[in-house]
Amino acid sequence: MAESVIVACEMIEDEVRLALRSLPPEERPPIVWVQSGLHDWPDKLHTALADIVARLDAGASSGQAVLVPSVRPGRGPADSRREEVRVGPVDTVLLAFGFCGRALVGLRSERLRLVFPRVDDCVSLLLNAGCSREEVPRNPRHYYLTRGWFTHESSLTQAFEDWVRRYGSEKAAKLRKTLFSGYEQVSVIDTGAYRLSECLEHSCKFASEVGLRCDVVQGSVQLLEKLFRQEEDSEIVVVPPGEEITFEHLIRVPEQAR
Repeated sequence: MAESVIVACEMIEDEVRLALRSLPPEERPPIVWVQSGLHDWPDKLHTALADIVARLDAGASSGQAVLVPSVRPGRGPADSRREEVRVGPVDTVLLAFGFCGRALVGLRSERLRLVFPRVDDCVSLLLNAGCSREEVPRNPRHYYLTRGWFTHESSLTQAFEDWVRRYGSEKAAKLRKTLFSGYEQVSVIDTGAYRLSECLEHSCKFASEVGLRCDVVQGSVQLLEKLFRQEEDSEIVVVPPGEEITFEHLIRVPEQAR
């Protein structure tokens, strides 16, 4: 297996750690965590990922370990959780991301393979239990959550807290309901990475506050496992050195899997 590093969103920390159990401990790559709050700003997420890839590329060029910006997964301001991870020379970057508002588009490396799942975002990533991207059982009227939504930085929960401070609890509650008026259900994804009891009460309380019903849907870390094992699969995209990630990589089945 190629020498690799995982670059992952901290929001799916539970699922990443579960999927890594499919590898022997000695084969588990180092992890660089990206703050979850960047998902609301795809351009900023793209810039953060491009910086990480550039540093890893420099390490591959020099044959030396490099320091890569990361965060300690958790809640609270990202600035208080920033750290650097020392990563030895690698030839493969495993991106545990969906396209996330086109944040992956334009990424390239001169020396490294960029490997990622063929999914739109982390919700589709966790709902995929062995199907193709086009067959992911996702309902546009459902708002999907995992335990990570409650245990990691979320701009939405921060916004809720800010609304209470600015407008008072009554008006803030009305704003929340308006924001979710297009949904009919809060769906907790059971990925098997945590006990549902650890987040179900919070999820149902949140659903009640925004006027929605709450239910559980089946999830999976199967696609993450394939990514970390670097399997050639129709839902795993491998971009060779010198090639740029484009939107075509999302909608086209990889040639190596045909």
